[in-house]
Amino acid sequence: MSDELELKPIQVVCDNNNVSSDQTIEVIPGNGACVERNEVSPLLSTTQVAENNREQHLHVDGDVDTDSLSKPKWQRELRRVKRELNEVVVWKLKLWTLILIIFIAFALVIGISIIVCAVGHDDEDEKYDKSSFVVARFFRGNFTLDTNSFTSDTQDEETIIKLKQQLTGVYISSPALERYFSNVTINNLKDTTAQFKLEFMMPLEHEELIRYTLSLKMVKNVLRQHLYDRDTGDPFYIIPTSLHMEAG
Repeated sequence: MSDELELKPIQVVCDNNNVSSDQTIEVIPGNGACVERNEVSPLLSTTQVAENNREQHLHVDGDVDTDSLSKPKWQRELRRVKRELNEVVVWKLKLWTLILIIFIAFALVIGISIIVCAVGHDDEDEKYDKSSFVVARFFRGNFTLDTNSFTSDTQDEETIIKLKQQLTGVYISSPALERYFSNVTINNLKDTTAQFKLEFMMPLEHEELIRYTLSLKMVKNVLRQHLYDRDTGDPFYIIPTSLHMEAG
């Protein structure tokens, strides 16, 4: 056996967390000393791993608006709604533009429909032939004039004319009674009290008219309301509480 042995380095490879290390045991001839030397050759150094993690973190956060995350929720929702409204939907039109067009179209359709209905609608109640009103209906009554509403120089004939004009104006301006009103007569004027007669004309079928439109209550209330609406200082002022009326 030879006194001198030839010693060769032994290499050991360890796989721990993807890190490869070369472990070399070197025996130095001559003195029998054995020296273990580790040669570590990592795939990625600690500095490189940290840099890669930082780059990956920046890449992920690049698409996130850090300013919006710091804002309140309602501001983020408002910003999201604005972004959605500005999205192009069809024909290069944004969403808010399309909504506005639809709203205007609906408004125009409703407006045109109302105008057409108002113009084209014929009120059947307004169609009547006054020559068919052949049945007379009379109301008689009296009222008292305020002594301060006319002077002593006023002639009775002038007072009668003014009173007749006043009563005529009351009934021809009434939407319900105008078509039936025919005439008013002041029969007598004694001191400040005047007697009058009202004449209305009705069609042959007038049962409903007598019950409602040309009832005593209706005709009297129309005149009474007119008297209450006048001022006490008006010429030929009729005292409302003095009004008396009956049918026939």
